[in-house]
Amino acid sequence: MRLSGLKKRWRIRLSVALITAAYFVLIDEVIKEGYVFDPTDLLNARITHEKIFVVLMIIGLLLGLKKSYRRTT
Repeated sequence: MRLSGLKKRWRIRLSVALITAAYFVLIDEVIKEGYVFDPTDLLNARITHEKIFVVLMIIGLLLGLKKSYRRTT
């Protein structure tokens, strides 16, 4: 694969990596806390697994869904 092909797909690769990291955060949550997702931890002032999961998922989804538009003149 050429370098230009890798440059075009960087957004998708980063998106998949962030979503995968988000799921590993959930696995860590199950191992350490014993439950998957507690929405009340989103309101907690401390940094929690739930907040990290939500941030990684939002960034990953935005990167994956955003279309790159080229200006044609």
